[in-house]
Amino acid sequence: MFGGTVEFHPTQRHILWGSADINTSKRSPSPPLRTLIQVKTEKPYILLVEDDPDQSQLLELGLGQQGFRVAAVRDARSALHRLALEAFDAVVSDLGLPGMRGDELLRLIRNVDQSLPFIMLTGENNVPTAVQSVRDGADEYLMKPASVATVVQHILSAMDRRVRTNAEERRLRDADKAQIKAFLTGVQALVNSLETKDQYTRDHSKKVAQIALMMAKELPGMSKDQLREIRIGAWLHDIGKIGIPLTILHKNGPLDAEEWEEVKKHTIYGARILEPLSKHYPEVQRIVRHEHERWDGKGYPDGIAGTEIPLGARLIMIADTYDAICSNRPYRAALTRDDALKVIREGAGTQFDPGLVPVFEKTYQEFPCAT
Repeated sequence: MFGGTVEFHPTQRHILWGSADINTSKRSPSPPLRTLIQVKTEKPYILLVEDDPDQSQLLELGLGQQGFRVAAVRDARSALHRLALEAFDAVVSDLGLPGMRGDELLRLIRNVDQSLPFIMLTGENNVPTAVQSVRDGADEYLMKPASVATVVQHILSAMDRRVRTNAEERRLRDADKAQIKAFLTGVQALVNSLETKDQYTRDHSKKVAQIALMMAKELPGMSKDQLREIRIGAWLHDIGKIGIPLTILHKNGPLDAEEWEEVKKHTIYGARILEPLSKHYPEVQRIVRHEHERWDGKGYPDGIAGTEIPLGARLIMIADTYDAICSNRPYRAALTRDDALKVIREGAGTQFDPGLVPVFEKTYQEFPCAT
């Protein structure tokens, strides 16, 4: 049934492990990453993890005869080491390994690679264990003794299923990205239309995003995803003003109490408008909702305080204040950078995060200013 050479053209994977448990010069200092290498091969490469020498030899020989290349190791630690160095198309592992068990190996692999086919072999006739292995990401769960033909059949089934699943996930991911891009383009056009109606707030959101991002880059440990969400949140922080009547937004003179309460709702409106971003950029909604919260809890809309306020919102509070001070307004000319510095220093610990004020002091000379 499975005679001859198995012809299969998978997408090979090379897992770069960053775990401190693996002592290899190729270890990545950053969080574990997985690089996909598009390589066609007529001999799928299998990592066999089996501590029983007889069973290991039987499977290694049988799989080799069926057209597979096989790397055999006796324990999970050795398996992790090989995974760090080589690209495999599937893992076949015993459950009852010495030291680290096969289910622990599976969970470690799934932490960095959700799509590498994994076949679990076991002599334990335990239904809860089988169910848990599948939940942890095992593609197949086989009882010993399993014939070579059975193992081959399940390897091919798992590999084929993963290839089809990965292709569908890529298709959906690409479709999601296109929708997100279209949504952001439309929302940004709304922001631009708001700001072009008022010469005094023109490019305000763009400048706030620039300032917040410059400050964020000075903070240690910031990931690209965090910086991206802060940039998007800052750029769209005033989007909710679309829901505020223009008679209030463009009123000449001070707002009365009722009008001010209406303006304060723009953060809530903004978070609602940005609901389509919640799947891919969940922090953006929180940033926009809380960009007027104060460090002392006296802000709006929820009155949260301190580090309960999202980092991006705390950065925007400083950036927004700076740009308001350093821009021309109907009732006054733009003030200087040093004027802004004085206001922000005085507000440290009340309006502003005191831990971010030194970051502002380090970078504010580079920020745009009308004077």
